[in-house]
Amino acid sequence: MTHSAALQRLDRLEGFLRDDPDNPALLNDTFDTALQAGEWPRAEAVLRRGLERGGDPWGWRSKEVHWLIAQQRLTDARAALHALASASGLPEALRPVVAHDLAFLALREHTPEPGLLELAPWVEVDAQQPVAPALEVLWLRLMHHATRLDDAMAWARARWAAGTLSAPAAGVAALVALDANDLPTALLWADHALGAHGGPSEALVARASVALVRQEVALARTLLGNALQHNPADGRVLSALGFADLLERRLPDARSRLTSAVQAIPHHVGTWHALGWTCLLQGDLDAALQAFRHAVDLDRNFAESHGGLAVVLAVRNEREAAAESIRRAMGLDRENLSGRYAQAVLDGEARDPRQLDALATRLLGGRAAPFGGSLRELLPSIPSEKP
Repeated sequence: MTHSAALQRLDRLEGFLRDDPDNPALLNDTFDTALQAGEWPRAEAVLRRGLERGGDPWGWRSKEVHWLIAQQRLTDARAALHALASASGLPEALRPVVAHDLAFLALREHTPEPGLLELAPWVEVDAQQPVAPALEVLWLRLMHHATRLDDAMAWARARWAAGTLSAPAAGVAALVALDANDLPTALLWADHALGAHGGPSEALVARASVALVRQEVALARTLLGNALQHNPADGRVLSALGFADLLERRLPDARSRLTSAVQAIPHHVGTWHALGWTCLLQGDLDAALQAFRHAVDLDRNFAESHGGLAVVLAVRNEREAAAESIRRAMGLDRENLSGRYAQAVLDGEARDPRQLDALATRLLGGRAAPFGGSLRELLPSIPSEKP
């Protein structure tokens, strides 16, 4: 529902509520619509009425938490949740809801481990036992954010085999599988999620990433465009779109997207690589040098970072520094493409941007990545910001 549609619906519901002020279903519907429309004062008015007359005090206290979270009042939300959790008489059915919300706060604050502890009693059960989809999805997002890929894959595989993995959870698991370098499983789970009801944004990103590996750029763009509707500032989506632009040599677009992406996901080395190559192909050697140096600073044991830096230094004719970076790159990986690339530049095989681009294509052969490693390895390997 669009914002304007939510506002129109809220106006109608408030009109109905004036005629029937104590209708529990109407109170619930009006509150949820006000929250969706971002109308915090109007939501609060309904919330207070619900707490006084709604007939479900525990449910309305839970709604108060969601109202606080929607306004980014996370400290207040946590205090309200702890008060709920310690309250005598809290219905058993609400305990997993409280655990979910506490875990959600942990995800929002980038502290996944406390969130995993909150959810563990509800999700670490026999794979045959169904778990609420919302708990499954949040569990996998937290595991992903904590980079516990092997654990997340084992948990998802067990539930998939048992037939108890929900479609939304399969969509999140698809992105985990992608980052665990299991493309067939990523494709399987993403298609399952998207075939069910559109799937979460993770399913769209995972499926688009597989499409990029196959160089199905048009399909990837369509999927990523849908993903942007979930969160226009999602660094992972922006990075993947930047890769698509780079594959099609739309260099200004690639640079713009990748620059936005590294601001959103500054610790992802592969996105810095893509930005570095884009700047290099544009002839902006200073920006390319900065990007690859940043990549090296993030991970000094990644051969492609040293190799990319070597290429820039070689193009700048800084031969000693380039040779040192080549030595580091090849020491980490004898098959390193960027290091070989840089050596070719030093040897005079590439003297202008067109030769540089052609050499990249020749060295990469049939590999789908833009200049360095497999595309799968370079696609962003962290969770969406948006939980």
